[in-house]
Amino acid sequence: SLQQAEQWWKGEALGSNGNAAAQAVVKKFDIIAQMLELEPDTLVEAPECLRAQARVEYPEASAVRDALRKYRRDLPNLQGFDTDSPPNLEDLRALLERKQDPLPMTLAGDNGMFGSPVTLISSKDVESVLSEGPTETGTRSVPDWFNSTMAKIKSWAGSELKKLAWGALDDLGHDIKGEDMYWNFVPRHVATLGRSSEESYEFEGRCFRTIKVHSYPESDGSLTIEATYKHPVSSMCAEYLILGNAADFDLQYRFFRGTETYKWSSDSGKVYIFDLRTSFSSAVEGIIKTADFLFSHDVFEFLQRYPELTFDKRTNPGGVNINEEDIHPGDAVLVTYMVGSSASIMWVSGSVASHSVIFLREPSTGVLYAVEAAAQGIHKLTFEEFLKEDAGWYNNAVLVPLKEEERAKFDNDAAWQKFVEDFDGNDYGYNNLVFSAIDSMDGNYPCLPMDNYQTCLSWELVEVACGLLDRVSPEMADVLFLQGYNHRLGTSGLNMTEIVKATDLLYPGFSGILPALPEQDQWEYPTHHDGQPIRGPARVCSALVCEMLRAGGIFGNHDVSCTEFTPWDIYSMDVFTSPTYQLKGDYAIDLTKPEPLRLGQKSITSYMAETCRTQITDDSYYERAPHC
Repeated sequence: SLQQAEQWWKGEALGSNGNAAAQAVVKKFDIIAQMLELEPDTLVEAPECLRAQARVEYPEASAVRDALRKYRRDLPNLQGFDTDSPPNLEDLRALLERKQDPLPMTLAGDNGMFGSPVTLISSKDVESVLSEGPTETGTRSVPDWFNSTMAKIKSWAGSELKKLAWGALDDLGHDIKGEDMYWNFVPRHVATLGRSSEESYEFEGRCFRTIKVHSYPESDGSLTIEATYKHPVSSMCAEYLILGNAADFDLQYRFFRGTETYKWSSDSGKVYIFDLRTSFSSAVEGIIKTADFLFSHDVFEFLQRYPELTFDKRTNPGGVNINEEDIHPGDAVLVTYMVGSSASIMWVSGSVASHSVIFLREPSTGVLYAVEAAAQGIHKLTFEEFLKEDAGWYNNAVLVPLKEEERAKFDNDAAWQKFVEDFDGNDYGYNNLVFSAIDSMDGNYPCLPMDNYQTCLSWELVEVACGLLDRVSPEMADVLFLQGYNHRLGTSGLNMTEIVKATDLLYPGFSGILPALPEQDQWEYPTHHDGQPIRGPARVCSALVCEMLRAGGIFGNHDVSCTEFTPWDIYSMDVFTSPTYQLKGDYAIDLTKPEPLRLGQKSITSYMAETCRTQITDDSYYERAPHC
């Protein structure tokens, strides 16, 4: 391990200018030098001389432990080191002992590892990875953009981030492993710092039992942030704090107790602080594993661990034996598509299904059509086309019938007219896809099982991510959330930073309410109709099914916002009944369990699906209010 480190030192750190991985190596040797109290000027010679000494005097791991016990009383900044099980022994065995006549030494200062904060990753680093080349700036579909972005992130994590993780020297065994690694890089929001007055926060970190943050505004408009780290759990555990907002962010790391001072001058907005809940190397592996999942690897492992759903293989997944006459207008189809993006929808929205379809008949011909909003747009398929074996998108499709009394009052002709006049041929409603799942300030952001659901995605982190996307791909940001945010504020053309500041003016201290404000069905977005640009409604699959049910009279006089509906909001209404009928698929889809996600359990009410929580916590599983 030391030979590898020395090769990095000579090959990259000394032969490279400004390379992030090389800088990380330099920092790693600086940390080791401070732990051993070596003069920095002797650092270049240290690896070889210590390696030679270790080869002669300490060939076994037990000798390293003995050496630590022998010298710990003479090394103030090794007090508290766990000498019975020192971390990463193979990397440090030759560096944790000195000659009886030690080299001249200086103690590390109390203000940081090197007297100043250490940035591991900056916003500019991420922007350079995700920036779009000349061939990518044209019109692209959202799925193509998403796949390209995930590929970039995975490649970056597998190369540069892994090198940075090696240099970070964080070897405490707080790694998140196996099935808990999905999304383990999501940090916990711990503080929000305003810009008008001094503020203080205290929280428990991963590596320091006490972290105190104090901020105060400067006359030049910047914000000074002091972070004091106390009570370390180990000498070899690094705390990773993210400071950021919609305009910028930095990932800082800290090994030693003491105080560090940060100066925030990127913009005049409030600053969020997040704490990473695993080691950096584990987070990097989590990024790779999550990217693979979104490319549809290990989907069943994810479903079993995160939304806690299991699906059995069907003994006879072949063709269906159902007549077209047995299907009625207004009957729905719920689809459980076993890919990463669909599994994510099921997790976030609390649903056994990820896609919904509705059957209508063309009034003049009587032909039965499956009507849907899908990635390729809003369209219709004949019943025969829908049942084709090669129609992979519709695998694991379950017919969910309307109750007899609801079938009797469903107005097929009115629903068909609404479909062909307002929706058929339009683009899929990516503009409000996110907003259908976010109904509350903190009750829709998923929590992670890695620490018994104590770490959750937060609006504050979403704000930082939205700002990043706005900088690297403003066209895609405009489609996915900027237009929706502007609708909610009654503005137009604001970027993410401007949107956050405008929200703070309207809702001081409650900017997280913005995505939770209900989508209005009358809002229009730039879209296409049969390929031609128009302004029109944006509808995802469940919103379109809701529109057809409303046009057909199922909701009566209730005031319902269809753009707030998810697939669960469709099949959980008590206008649908069992038994269901699986039309196709390799896996058995049972919409009657688990109980919190059961078919047909809620009555139709005005404003339903607008203020509903969808979370798994340490003591609840997708608990919803009665109106939800």
